[in-house]
Amino acid sequence: MKKLICVIVIIILAIMTGCSGGAGTAGPGESKPQAAVPIKTLKLATLQAENVDTMNVYVKNFEKNNPGYTVEITAIPGVAAFNAAMASKLAAGDPPDIMTYQWGTQIQLYAKGGHLMDLSNKGFEDKIKPIKKKLNVYEGKTYAFPSQQDFFGIFMSMDVAKKYGVTEIPKTLSEFLAACETMQKNGLAAPIVIPAKDGSGATQFNFGYLHQVISGKNPDFYKETLDGTRKWNGQEFQDLFRDYGKLLKYANKDLLGLDPDGAFKRFAKEEAAFYFGGSYNIISIRTLNPNLNFVMAPTPWVEDAKDNVAISDYNNAISISSKTKYPEAALAFLNEMFTVESGNLLAKNVSTISSVKGTMTSFDKSLDNVIPILDKGNYVGFSEREWIPGIKEIMKKATQDWMSGVDLKTVLDRMEMEHQRLLNATPEFKKEFMEMREKSK
Repeated sequence: MKKLICVIVIIILAIMTGCSGGAGTAGPGESKPQAAVPIKTLKLATLQAENVDTMNVYVKNFEKNNPGYTVEITAIPGVAAFNAAMASKLAAGDPPDIMTYQWGTQIQLYAKGGHLMDLSNKGFEDKIKPIKKKLNVYEGKTYAFPSQQDFFGIFMSMDVAKKYGVTEIPKTLSEFLAACETMQKNGLAAPIVIPAKDGSGATQFNFGYLHQVISGKNPDFYKETLDGTRKWNGQEFQDLFRDYGKLLKYANKDLLGLDPDGAFKRFAKEEAAFYFGGSYNIISIRTLNPNLNFVMAPTPWVEDAKDNVAISDYNNAISISSKTKYPEAALAFLNEMFTVESGNLLAKNVSTISSVKGTMTSFDKSLDNVIPILDKGNYVGFSEREWIPGIKEIMKKATQDWMSGVDLKTVLDRMEMEHQRLLNATPEFKKEFMEMREKSK
């Protein structure tokens, strides 16, 4: 009974307090309490769902240093899906305050449309490693910066290679083929694992060859395919598939039935010596076998070792909307993303190479031989970042057709025809490409 009386008294006191003005009303001689500061929300859209957990750490640090603000993160995975979502938001006049998307000519297209804040001379240049291919520049102004960098090359299992008679990392195509021949003769039926069931897995060699050999030697190669000087069924692509064909003798016979996860498992279980891929694949392999003794090295698709440059490019572009209501807060959040601590955290959490100066040089020991090459700037970028949308998918299908037995001439003629179809369907692309090339100088 005493407990019941106490509860009733508490309820009566609460009612009386509410009737006398509530918590927000001060009595005689009392000061009024401060009203709660409304939270202002920055909206951030990202292509990289794998980065969200790390970004949430950035958000906590940002909120601590910028009371009254928070950041709402939305992940939209997939380049095509992200670009489509942004196109819709931009058309509706409701863009995110900050966006992280794929590094490429899309930056310049957004800048051309007036959608991005000019980030020139705001201190970011001092925080980021030197940018070689300035796709973030339009008419002399800078509109995006990257936070992470990828390396593309070959994975080589050193213990498997040694077991089957190879101790040196190949630097040329001839050396690579000789290494595979030695391993095969010593009992390893398939030194190379290729997951061609997936279009990206089927074309890992193609893109490595394009970046290193074709565009690496001639940065204007794609420009020349637009003005008719080069063709997608020309000598360069004939050479590409000729050299790819030499490798298939040493690859798994079920390549058209194997997906990337299956390839990672075989490599991790030491059933193959070579896999073609990017630094973004390291975490998948380490998850399967943390102690695997492997290295990453530049693709050896050249005939002269002096041409054996690395392949590397930025994984993302980070921009601020020109329409943001909170420009200073948005800049403060970008500054949080580009601290050494943030760069190290991202490198550790998602197995990437940070673009921030002063960050850890390697997140995995397999990259120890590669990082010095990248630090010296001895690399070429991902050439397809400038290509017309859709052509990559055409190459993937063409490569799978070729692997299934379609003759090379038919495959290459289709690629050329499909490239022309895309250009005809998007007549403004060629004009914009030439303009962007000029505006990025």
